[in-house]
Order: sequence, then structure tokens, then C-alpha cells
Amino acid sequence: MNNQMELMDAAWYLLQCKPRQDARANEHLNRQGFECFHPTMQTESIRGGKMTTHSQALFPGYLFIRIPATANWTTLHSTRGVSRVVGFAGQPCKVADHLIEHLRRRCESIGTQVRFSPGDTVHIKVGPYAELDAIFVAMDGEERVMLLLNVLNRQQPVRVPLTHCRA
Repeated sequence: MNNQMELMDAAWYLLQCKPRQDARANEHLNRQGFECFHPTMQTESIRGGKMTTHSQALFPGYLFIRIPATANWTTLHSTRGVSRVVGFAGQPCKVADHLIEHLRRRCESIGTQVRFSPGDTVHIKVGPYAELDAIFVAMDGEERVMLLLNVLNRQQPVRVPLTHCRA
């Protein structure tokens, strides 16, 4: 019953990790029984002439942790990979539950974005080219696409954010 009370009293906090040790801190905190959230997204890049997909941290160097206010905070400071608890005036700063839920939903939706193939017809939803159709050419970075837009019977290359397009 005491564990149930602690879980109800638990809140989310932000931890700053040591440089490039986010994964290590996450692993060690999970081993200690803490609930952690390390938001990531899948990114594509070209390495060695090949397209590779890898996971990239949304907030490099930071990690969210759910912990009861009555818990022993000293164990966090001695955990490998953890630098400090983010706070103000020496007090840890809580992160609202709805923000964590929003981040979780957002991370899931980023992973399920529609990928276009060259030659696909794409509809532009918003922006200066709103309600126009174009032909997908290629990705332009991680968040933009290169399209061919038919203007005055001539195909013009344009770059728009990926979120402005739909199949």
C-alpha cells in the first residue's frame, strides 16, 4: 500500500546527463526501478553513399524521470551518467504530466510519418502553395521535401516542410 501512495505522489522531473551519456543514465536509472522517458525520433542520413536510419535524442543531454517527492534524491546524483537534477533555487522543477504525454504522442507520430517515393503526387496543405498538387522529388534534410510544382506549364522545384504535405 505504501508503494501505491508513492506512485500517486510521483511527479516528472528533468535530469541533465553527462556529455553523451544519456543512454547510460537511462539504463542505470531503469535498473534502479525508476520510470524514465528519453524522447527520441528516427532520422535518416546518408553515410558512405547509403541511406541509414538511426535514433536521435529529441533533447540531447536530458532525460525525464518519474519519482516520488519522498524518494531518496541522493541516489540520482550518484547514478552513472547523471550530472544533476534541473531546478530553480536549489529545488527540483516538476514537469507537468500532460507535457510528458504530449511528448510521447508526438514521438510516436514522428515515427509514423508518411514517406513519399520519387514521382508520387503530393498535396500541399498549408503555406504559400496551399491546395496545390506537386510531384515528390526527394527529401531535403530531415524536415523538408523537394517538389516539382507545375507553374505556367513549367515544372519549378520548390522546398516545403514535410508537415505541409500529404499523399
